[in-house]
Amino acid sequence: MLLSALTLQANENGVKTAIFLSPKFVLGPGKVENKFYHNIDFPRGHIAIKEFYGEVVDDRGNPVPLRETYLHHWVVERDYIPKGNGNQELHLSKNIVVRNSGVCQGNVLGQYFGFGSETRKTKTYIPDPYGIEVGNPMEIPNGYEERWLLNIHAIDTRGVVDRLGCTECRCDLYNITRDQFGRPIDPGYTGGLFCCYDQTQCRVQEGFESIKRSLYLRYTVKWVDWEDTIVPVKIYILDVTDTRKRASDAARLGALHGCQVF
Repeated sequence: MLLSALTLQANENGVKTAIFLSPKFVLGPGKVENKFYHNIDFPRGHIAIKEFYGEVVDDRGNPVPLRETYLHHWVVERDYIPKGNGNQELHLSKNIVVRNSGVCQGNVLGQYFGFGSETRKTKTYIPDPYGIEVGNPMEIPNGYEERWLLNIHAIDTRGVVDRLGCTECRCDLYNITRDQFGRPIDPGYTGGLFCCYDQTQCRVQEGFESIKRSLYLRYTVKWVDWEDTIVPVKIYILDVTDTRKRASDAARLGALHGCQVF
């Protein structure tokens, strides 16, 4: 059995590598997991990240096929949290989200790493002399420290009546008419995140045997210690549905964005 966090480190030409596991999550056929894990294992200090890669594995460390567990999305967010905060979740209002350099409003698409299932086997290595700078003590506010958050949204599609419909979060397949906060869903909203929130259930074939499975997100981080010769890389995530709404008196640099990812 795997532990909840596995770390292996190597050093090749100054590039360090660590492999971690997320906390365990358990899924049965048709079930949805969409949870946030605070203060995950991550390299500390003033570093330049060279690569980040994640995939879902079972409790033996074997990669899980997307046809069985669809990774709707996974997101790794960078935060500043008050020092000595033993329970981040109780003091979220004091946390500062360090979003990327993208253009979406608020914290929409503000993550540093992670998208959806299409990220599997995608090359993300950043060549020299570039790197993603994190952990710069000059940028961290007094009384705060840098931490990382992970959000995993996975859908178990074993034995479901419509695999594509379940991965598209069609509301009728989940028998959902209200969102996770109990608010009625617009009748014109036929599918999306509002209908496949945490612990919802997609329709399974009658008589299909329900076997639960323990899973993890295994993520690999490569980095080097920060040096002044490194050219910092900025991360931009764009949304094709961005409405580019503007206030009538908005200056060019103050233009509003209306990313519609939900």
